[in-house]
Amino acid sequence: MAMEDCCDEAYEAQELIRQGTYDLPRISKVLDSDRVFLLVDESTVRRYKADLTDEIEPQIFELLSRAEKGLQVLLKKESMLQAKASVEASQSRPASRATANTAGMNKLDVRRMQMLARQKQKLEEELATLQAEVDAMELNAMKK
Repeated sequence: MAMEDCCDEAYEAQELIRQGTYDLPRISKVLDSDRVFLLVDESTVRRYKADLTDEIEPQIFELLSRAEKGLQVLLKKESMLQAKASVEASQSRPASRATANTAGMNKLDVRRMQMLARQKQKLEEELATLQAEVDAMELNAMKK
């Protein structure tokens, strides 16, 4: 009977040890990582943080200035497009009036008016193309 009691006690002790140590690999990893954090003191962390700030801050300011320049270019483009749209809207109204007034003119005058209107349209298109080139050159100059 004493032998059985000893075996039972040994078995219970074994179970108790297993329950206490089955999570040992996870706990040892936690303790290992805790050791790493204990090796790095607060002044080292502050120094690395300051170094990182010194390294990144100029790049952030450069990106901000580029974004502001790009925004200015886009605002300028928008205003040009709005002006162009208003010019085209105002041109479409007189064109219809001009065709209505051609009834009293002779054929030569009508033809001359049409030729001048086409020439005006071509010059406006050329102006828009040249303006786009100037804007592109300004944008390239801002990027450099």
